[in-house]
Amino acid sequence: MSGHELLIMATAFTRRQVTDLRHSVGDHARRLGLHGARHENFVLAVHEAVTNVVDHAGGRGLLRLWQVDAQLHCEISDSGPGIPDGTLDSPMPPMDHFGGRGLWLVRLLSDATAIDTGPTGTRVRITFHLTPLPEPA
Repeated sequence: MSGHELLIMATAFTRRQVTDLRHSVGDHARRLGLHGARHENFVLAVHEAVTNVVDHAGGRGLLRLWQVDAQLHCEISDSGPGIPDGTLDSPMPPMDHFGGRGLWLVRLLSDATAIDTGPTGTRVRITFHLTPLPEPA
């Protein structure tokens, strides 16, 4: 059974907002309990999905960040042409190949990832489990 959804932020973005968006997402994630490597992984996964939008899907998208119980969700969506067939099933590109690691990295870093794509756009949902901070001694 799912608990109450707490919307943390919802915003449209373009290439100009990518850095500010990264900082804002990071600040919210830290405030909600992601720290250390988990925090860095969340911020990097979101950043990779956002930069995919500005680089491959028309340069503008929407980001929505919310919490349900002990899970932090971020959805990045666009109205681009969709991800080409076969791309999502591909293994990591060879090390001598430039690019092509964004969604592979998102899936590797996230606790759960859902990607819906088609000719009217793509939606990437990233989920991280929140764990409470240890009690101070």
